[in-house]
Amino acid sequence: MLAVFLNALESGEDQRLFTALYEQHRDTMWHIALHILKNSQDAEDAVQSAFLQVIRHFEMVPKIPHERLSFWLASIVKNEAYMLLRKKRPAVPLESWDGPAGNETDGVELLELFDRLPEIYHVVLEMKFLLGCTDREIARKLGISETAVSTRTSRGHALLKKILEKEGLSL
Repeated sequence: MLAVFLNALESGEDQRLFTALYEQHRDTMWHIALHILKNSQDAEDAVQSAFLQVIRHFEMVPKIPHERLSFWLASIVKNEAYMLLRKKRPAVPLESWDGPAGNETDGVELLELFDRLPEIYHVVLEMKFLLGCTDREIARKLGISETAVSTRTSRGHALLKKILEKEGLSL
């Protein structure tokens, strides 16, 4: 599939940059998509769609600071996974819908709620739980202490619980 993506790029420099980006981030993007979609083939489809989006907006890549690039790619693959999930979710006529169950939330709803957190918590939680970074890696990448990472994780988790409780759901 990489060859197909490379054919969409004109210059050799863009192709080299894309190849490096693809090789470095593809597996992480696949794991993010798999976490959302729970199906390896659907995750692969989401990753391929995400890389097509990257090619469509390739002029942005050199402008994005290196430390923010993984977040940009994670956002793209999450959006592609959610779109795929929405396409596969069966439509329920409003007349037969009973409303939310009120006692549980699935992983997709949790990730959608996760996106509603303030950025200061969202970024740390995304790095920790979606990208699998350690507190030390997060601290280094964000230029904060490990204690600050731990605090933001704890506060972000507490805010997430409040959002869920407000909506009548639970973790």
